[in-house]
Amino acid sequence: MTAAFIPPDHEVLAHYRSDQGDIWISEDIRTESRIYWQEGWCQSESDADGISYAPYIHALFGFLMQTPAGTRPDEPVLVIGCGGGSLATMLDRAERAVELVDVNPLAFAIARQHFGLPSWIPCHLTDGAACLRGLPATRRFGAIIVDAFRGDVVPGHLVGAGFLSDAAYRLADDGFLAMNLFEGPGRPDLVGRAAVTAGRAVTPWGDVRLFEEAEGREGNVLLLAGAVACLSEPGLLLPPRAMIAETRRSLERMRFRPVDVTV
Repeated sequence: MTAAFIPPDHEVLAHYRSDQGDIWISEDIRTESRIYWQEGWCQSESDADGISYAPYIHALFGFLMQTPAGTRPDEPVLVIGCGGGSLATMLDRAERAVELVDVNPLAFAIARQHFGLPSWIPCHLTDGAACLRGLPATRRFGAIIVDAFRGDVVPGHLVGAGFLSDAAYRLADDGFLAMNLFEGPGRPDLVGRAAVTAGRAVTPWGDVRLFEEAEGREGNVLLLAGAVACLSEPGLLLPPRAMIAETRRSLERMRFRPVDVTV
């Protein structure tokens, strides 16, 4: 049996049942791209080497490459939300220290088996907020990336003031927080509210910026907070096996959006 949401030109590689919902792994017969489906939502798409096809992942990677995040082993990049683990895999290829956090006990094994996640990347089976709260007081990160969804919604506690304050406290002096948000017509104020809350968390030392896939349409919006004032629009630094031109064009369509966090 194949789930109805999987395209007909895809081969189903695996099906898993978890407390977070059914997980399906499929592969495009033409391009060999692999997709991690959870509860019918595409949570990750990459080639078999773990290089993403998602423009927002390449944007995050490009931003991180403009900073020292992960160049100091004691201040790695912390990625909350595994999926296929493509951002962590790409950072490892760039010789940046990275650690992963996810609440799903199957996530890391799936990412290693189907998406090329290196076995040596430290993985923590816990909630992202609980992870930060349980760390020693001196622990810092070069960047904290939040890419955790239930369906198309980031869990509420990961966009709240308490979590964002904890994340800001855990950043190195030149570090930043990045959060992937999905903006749709049903949640018109989500991004604005999160930006205001993040702005309060990084005041007075940091800035807040938004980088979006498609102005005025449904799509991913990256919320950046902390040492982000000097970040420029990223290019495609680590191309996937196929659909390189399409991935580059999608990334080039992304733009910074004006943001007001004085509310």
